Amino acid sequence: MRRRRAAVAAGFCASFLLGSVLNVLFAPGSEPPRPGQSPGPSPAPGPGRRGGRGELARQIRARYEEVQRYSRGGPGPGAGRPERRRLMDLAPGGPGLQRPRPPRARPLPDGAPGWPPAPGPGSSGSGPRLGCAALRNVSGAQYVGSGYTKAVYRVRLPGGAAVALKAVDFSGHDLGSCVREFGARRGCYRLAAHKLLKEMVLLERLRHPNVLQLYGYCYQDSEDIPDTLTTITELGAPVEMIQLLQTSWEDRFRICLSLGRLLHHLAHSPLGSVTLLDFRPRQFVLVDGELKVTDLDDARVEETPCTSSTDCILEFPARNFTLPCSAQGWCEGMNEKRNLYNAYRFFFTYLLPHSAPHSLRPLLDSIVNATGELSRALPRPITLPLPQQSWRQE
Repeated sequence: MRRRRAAVAAGFCASFLLGSVLNVLFAPGSEPPRPGQSPGPSPAPGPGRRGGRGELARQIRARYEEVQRYSRGGPGPGAGRPERRRLMDLAPGGPGLQRPRPPRARPLPDGAPGWPPAPGPGSSGSGPRLGCAALRNVSGAQYVGSGYTKAVYRVRLPGGAAVALKAVDFSGHDLGSCVREFGARRGCYRLAAHKLLKEMVLLERLRHPNVLQLYGYCYQDSEDIPDTLTTITELGAPVEMIQLLQTSWEDRFRICLSLGRLLHHLAHSPLGSVTLLDFRPRQFVLVDGELKVTDLDDARVEETPCTSSTDCILEFPARNFTLPCSAQGWCEGMNEKRNLYNAYRFFFTYLLPHSAPHSLRPLLDSIVNATGELSRALPRPITLPLPQQSWRQE
């Protein structure tokens, strides 16, 4: 009897295992395209896909209007009079730097705005200077990494300078999921590229020593899509928290000081109070020991609308905060406080207390505790010196 039960159980397990193997081997679409292989024709959007290409055009227009709003100086509520500036200042900045010339915009079906978008009107000044000519003879191209939408590469320009190139990742999740939903590869590229364009505009509008510097951009044909956008930016080293914990406390303090200055700038920017919705160490880089934000496509300027304080709940994995609702119908300081608490839980709580000088520990504890409780705002820039000679590690 025992042998019979064992045989039945073994047969059941074997059939289940065989079925799983066959399902993996012969499931349609289980094999991803090889590098350089064409992904094949885009699937036709089904009738149940949230309105088909009309919905895709609506999303493209919404992102287009967001970019235009930021580029033309539309600050959030309470930020004062809007400042009108260009989408991108294309004036040449010196010898050997070519002024980029975006191609003529091509209209899209179903009411979507043309691509590439034309620069907005405004005054001249310093701004992005490198164009497509700077990318013709680059060398040493290296893949740095990719995220949900973009891929980053490191290249060396003909003059010897190393820069970072950002472009929409054709194998990324953002573009791939859109193509599967709407079946329109070019339209989906425009949707994803507007996030890159938004980041380019914000890098230019939020210029600061702790914001990655934008050097220029280029529109060029790539694969089967014309006028793909590539941005040229300052090159930095990715932030690795484990490596930072192995550096000296003075270096970690400089990083936190850089972050504090950035938070103050974002809270009082020309656009208004800017919050980073995707606030993680991977959104920052280190340039000569200075922390700089590099990923701004998920930044937001508008404060959260409200009718009461119950609409102003700031949620985090460990705890929540309830903020007041202003008489104008906006959650007071939500953008700034979101940045502050994320800085506390991702940076300050790890980098400041660890192996800190004994004489500074009471002050550092009060700073970390205050930011963790959101009881300290950012009223002015942080300009503390670094008197290393007076500190003794104990």
